[in-house]
Amino acid sequence: MIDILLISIPAVWVLFASYLVWYLTSAKRHATITFDDAKALWHIHKKNAKCAGHKWHPVSCKSGKISGFECYCGYKYTQKRPLISNRPKNSQIDHRNQTTFSVASY
Repeated sequence: MIDILLISIPAVWVLFASYLVWYLTSAKRHATITFDDAKALWHIHKKNAKCAGHKWHPVSCKSGKISGFECYCGYKYTQKRPLISNRPKNSQIDHRNQTTFSVASY
């Protein structure tokens, strides 16, 4: 009886630990993007898929921030990140406020 416990208790802990690692690495959460990023991603979708849609609307998270877009052709894009990813530093966030598209291309 003790031999079974000596084998089964560590095996259960290994299974639990491996499930926890799998869950933390595969589970995703919505990540926010800027309006300009969503518009740029829509332009990329339009070019790559040769989409005939002329309008799009942002997809919002529960907090009201933009997490993606939905094209009128039916394509839906949402930005997702793993649960355990680090938040970007302030120096990495500043570049997202600028866009490479000219105002005339919108």
